[in-house]
Amino acid sequence: MDRKELLTYIRDFLGNGGFSVSDPTVIRLPGFDLVARRDDTLLIIKVLTNIDALSEEVAQELRALAYLLKATPLLIGEKNGMNVLEDDVVYFRFGIQTVTASTLKNHILEQVPVRAYAAPGGLYVNLDQEKIRQLRQLGNISLGSFAHQVRVSRRTVRMYEDGMSARIDIAERIEEMFNQSVTLPIDLLKPLMMETAQIPSYKKDQEHMKTLEKEVFSLLQNIGYRIIPLDRCPFEALSKENEKILLTCVSEYNKKLAGKAQFMNSISKIIEKYAVVFTDKDVSKKNVKGTPVIGKKELEKIHDPDDVFALILERITSD
Repeated sequence: MDRKELLTYIRDFLGNGGFSVSDPTVIRLPGFDLVARRDDTLLIIKVLTNIDALSEEVAQELRALAYLLKATPLLIGEKNGMNVLEDDVVYFRFGIQTVTASTLKNHILEQVPVRAYAAPGGLYVNLDQEKIRQLRQLGNISLGSFAHQVRVSRRTVRMYEDGMSARIDIAERIEEMFNQSVTLPIDLLKPLMMETAQIPSYKKDQEHMKTLEKEVFSLLQNIGYRIIPLDRCPFEALSKENEKILLTCVSEYNKKLAGKAQFMNSISKIIEKYAVVFTDKDVSKKNVKGTPVIGKKELEKIHDPDDVFALILERITSD
């Protein structure tokens, strides 16, 4: 499948699996392609035919966004260089779990557990260390006997019982010895955890930013928002004030704004956070495609973060 077909395929099976899925974006940006929610599970998905195309900078931004939104970032792809990705195996690209579309589909629709992950040296699985220790003790199996049957060292057996992962072929020998499963499934839908120090912050001397972005971000910062700039997303930043988060778009008021505002409205409903467009002009229209619009001059008159939220709420339903 080409990338467009892959996106359609993913949107379809997520919908069949009970997820609400964002509309297709008309804007091609490297950050992410769609968001999907089912109950408390929020997925932020990037789709690439070849996963090597994901850069470290894009991955870092995707991870920060997922952390702040309590979401799960996923990379969906088909190849790694010249090699085809295996189904039912998790790969990692700069800390982001990466799977084939079929793997995610089977996991969501058929509840097929995923146990293997790729790492240097082959495929590995996470072992249930407590279960292995208990089975060995109940069977009165010494460390030496265990090591001999599995064909590893005594030291390696101790490390397995302390939580070290094992190559898939060794795990199969352990399961054959005990005649039952000793591996743990990988939670593909688990929200991302990361160090808060890795979250980017807005600095006024960031040269690559457009003048309008700098002006709006500085105004929001002065009001009391923490600005997390996002260079590769359909919105330019997250604006955070206590537990409130705004999907913050900064754009000149032009013909391109309608498409961007429509996608912002779609993803804000899935993410369950308010979206807003800050623009260079004061316009009579209070929202574009359902996304509230605030002019820079209006923002200059606001001195309380709650007033920004009040204005957004007022303009969501305005004509």
